[in-house]
Amino acid sequence: MIRLKQLLLVICMCTGTTLLAQEQVTGVVNDNTNMPIPGVNIMIKGTSKGTATDFDGNYEISVENGDVLVFSYLGFKNAEVSYNGQQTIDVVLEEDAAKLDEVVVIGYGTVKKSDLTGSVATVSAKQIEQANKVDAVSALQGQSAGVVIQRGDNKPGSGGFNIRIRGASTINQNDSNGFNPGQNPLFIVDGIFVDDISFLNPADISRMDILKDASATAIYGSRGSNGVVLIETKRGKSGKLKVDYSNYTGFKQAYHLPKVFNTEGYLQMVKEAVVGNEFSQPEGDLTYRSSDVQLSEFLDAEELQNVADGVDTDWIDLMLKNGLQVNHTIGLSGGTETTRYSAGLAYTKDEGTADGEDFTRYNVRASLSSDLADWVNVSFSNYITTAIQNGGSFEGFRSAYRLKPIGRPYNEDGTLRFFPTSKETQITNPLFEADNITREDKFLQYIADFAVRFKPLDGLTFTTKFSPNIKYNRYGEYRGLYSKSVSANESNRRAQVNHGNYFSYAWDNILNYNFSKGIHAVNFTGVVSRFLERSEGYYNQVRNFTTDEYSFYNIGAGLDIRDVSSDFSKMTLESYTGRLNYTLADKYLFTVTGRYDGASILSEKNKWAFFPSAAFAWKIIDENFMKNLGAVSNAKLRLSYGQTGNNGQGGGLAPLKSQSLLAASATNIGDASVATSYITDLANEDLTWETTTEINVGVDFGFFNNKINGSVDVYERQNNDIIFFTPLPTVTGFSGTFNNVGESSNKGIEVMLNTVNVDTEDFRWSTNFNFASNKNTLEKLYQNDEIVFNVGGTNLIHRVGEPVGSVYDYEYAGIWQIDEAAEAATFGQRPGQVKVTDVNGDGQITPDEDRKVIGQVAPKWTGGITSNMDYKNFDFSFLINFSQGNTYRSNFHSNYSWGWQDQPQRTFNGYDVNYWTPDNPINSWYQPGNPGPYGHVAHYKDVSYAKVGFITLGYSLGNNILEKLNVSNLRLYTTVQNPFIFTDYDGWDPENAGRNQWGAAYMSRTFMAGLNLSF
Repeated sequence: MIRLKQLLLVICMCTGTTLLAQEQVTGVVNDNTNMPIPGVNIMIKGTSKGTATDFDGNYEISVENGDVLVFSYLGFKNAEVSYNGQQTIDVVLEEDAAKLDEVVVIGYGTVKKSDLTGSVATVSAKQIEQANKVDAVSALQGQSAGVVIQRGDNKPGSGGFNIRIRGASTINQNDSNGFNPGQNPLFIVDGIFVDDISFLNPADISRMDILKDASATAIYGSRGSNGVVLIETKRGKSGKLKVDYSNYTGFKQAYHLPKVFNTEGYLQMVKEAVVGNEFSQPEGDLTYRSSDVQLSEFLDAEELQNVADGVDTDWIDLMLKNGLQVNHTIGLSGGTETTRYSAGLAYTKDEGTADGEDFTRYNVRASLSSDLADWVNVSFSNYITTAIQNGGSFEGFRSAYRLKPIGRPYNEDGTLRFFPTSKETQITNPLFEADNITREDKFLQYIADFAVRFKPLDGLTFTTKFSPNIKYNRYGEYRGLYSKSVSANESNRRAQVNHGNYFSYAWDNILNYNFSKGIHAVNFTGVVSRFLERSEGYYNQVRNFTTDEYSFYNIGAGLDIRDVSSDFSKMTLESYTGRLNYTLADKYLFTVTGRYDGASILSEKNKWAFFPSAAFAWKIIDENFMKNLGAVSNAKLRLSYGQTGNNGQGGGLAPLKSQSLLAASATNIGDASVATSYITDLANEDLTWETTTEINVGVDFGFFNNKINGSVDVYERQNNDIIFFTPLPTVTGFSGTFNNVGESSNKGIEVMLNTVNVDTEDFRWSTNFNFASNKNTLEKLYQNDEIVFNVGGTNLIHRVGEPVGSVYDYEYAGIWQIDEAAEAATFGQRPGQVKVTDVNGDGQITPDEDRKVIGQVAPKWTGGITSNMDYKNFDFSFLINFSQGNTYRSNFHSNYSWGWQDQPQRTFNGYDVNYWTPDNPINSWYQPGNPGPYGHVAHYKDVSYAKVGFITLGYSLGNNILEKLNVSNLRLYTTVQNPFIFTDYDGWDPENAGRNQWGAAYMSRTFMAGLNLSF
């Protein structure tokens, strides 16, 4: 007992000595304009002890004599201060010029922004947070020059985006969401190759780096020809445990809805259609007028009674609702100098604007990085997503626009009426759809990155990393008895179940060496990489169910088997890469890259190709002759040249499609059936890589201490040996084969401009502008032929000298007027019909001579404006993105302009437009019932637009309140997503004007409020 007391006494004395030795030091951290910096990390050097500044830049920390405090914050240079008894330590952090020392991810490595030689754009976590989108792609829209993002589908969770970086090279004929030439870029999430990023929770993303020119993308060789988007999720940092929580809740509403006729307008339109039917006849009576038409000519007794009763049903309003949108994200991070961790959970709910449409997503992430010794680090990250998308009805969207307003949605007893009128036998009541059709897409995706990094010598590291991507999805569909597809016919009830399993991995072995001496600095990166991808799918469709109770969970109960099939594909890619960065006097920067790729998808003798690149940058600002130019704070010139490849997947080439394949068949010999085989594809042994060669010239600039800064890039990209499916004469027995068919080019300019307009103690206002223009041209096509094709009703052409996939049709020239009847007759037309241009002036309209290129589907220029204002604790921001100069045949105008107008008794409701009549002789729209042979030409529309992406107002609580709440940050905000659109297009959404509207959804805006909390 005496010894125990003595031990406790010694411990108490030691503890007391330690307590006496520690002191509290306080201070404030400002920037060089004397503005406080919140969130600055303050660590005691050599330990894991630290803190961070509050909103007003204040901090407090316990220290001992001799401790060194390290102050760090992104975009500022680190500061170190020794503690020698001071009670207060105030620090001013020096801002890097335009944050030029910010680290940029360039693929298998990083580089300071000031040392960048290629064209790379970065979207920060703050920008992603500002955008506040459900999906990660939307957060990119309007943020970076030269990155064109087109939303192809408005269904919640659809992920239907076309993303083009610096134009289109391939000449694909993809009909998904309308035609859009080219391919999406390569997405890499934490080192893992993925096809899309819709599974990510945007709040989990710490940054996106977009590699645009061939020098920047060359290290990815054949996978980088369409640009690369590198995405990092949030990781742990040294310091005390930090907890971040964010939430938003709001509601979504449909808007920019094109008008359809009410009962009065519908009845008048059908009367005019009756007149139009008369006008369309070769000898029709041009004196006939709608006042001569009686309703009984096209309405039955029930419909006449509905009109008399004042029935005026707004089917669209009946279908619409406000959809809930919710997100909760919580993250934890921290660690010591040797071990860092991060973890997070997220929940997202996004409902559509019609019943049955919703998307639910759960995200789990975790990462750990540990220095096991000075020379070895082990790290891993995991990201798991499970989600369910309910697609709702295929038909409700368009049925609401087609149904006559004179129909009734309910019976007298209040139950739903299946056909709104007894005469209607095609369009059913869309209110049945939500309860009678199920379209559920469920998926589970797991991506991971396991890495071991060795550092055997100073400056030398070797990393081996394995990155798998595993995805399972199940699509289940059931069409019940009272869905439009089945229309109460039991034999048409159907269930469909599709299963897909996808697995891929990238195994990268990376050697990195850094060396510097005097004015010389060298960095070398070498990579040996292997990529494997395999997928399999199983498809089943069964019809004729006796009940709707099974949904798609008991397909064995169906009596009519329609589809039992499966597929499998596998491809591999092997790569050897080297990149050398050399810096002379920290002013002259050189980068040389080479990648040797082998792809299993190509023909046997052409699987391998080499892709080189080189770049040079000159920091002009560091030259002596720039010292006296006080207004200029940054000037850098960048030059690059490089090649990347494409293995043909953009043109439709799939695994094994470069080979001759056998398929099973059967034939009868006598009375017996004999199994046979036949060749399904014709091999092309000469099929080789597409190659993209690009030259880029860029200038980075800054004025007035970088209060005005930005960059200008001019590029030319040449694409050779484009892979495309070439038709063959039917006498060969084959439809065609894949071949290297042509060449294309993209020439363009990109401008980024950042300005600090006001910078005072209480108010700061900054803006970011971006602009990009691209000219795409098809330079060469096999045998100099043209390829004319149609996607979603839009006539298109691949023609040398024109943009890839140009809009190709007759040119709209107005409406034939009554006083032009004689001239119209020479073309076989009548007054009220669409007039087109006789291009060659031969007095007749012929497809080969009079069709011409009348537009392009890719925009001629795009841009964005972001504005950020901070006044004391308030913040206000907004984003506008632009897309200008593209044309589509509008699916809305094609399919909702009075279907069956040649049969007035069946005519659909539709587009409420100012149309031509004998008493309203306008030139903008044809006569109902009388579009003529070229009526479709009126459906081509300029789909240019400017969209306000978001408007946000926020308030951050002051330090006094934060201290009472014991939190480090609390910001409350309200925002509206997509509040306004400015466009001449009067359909649903100009972004997807060419999309088939079967199974589509309305454009929407969202009003929400949320908070960001850290402690």
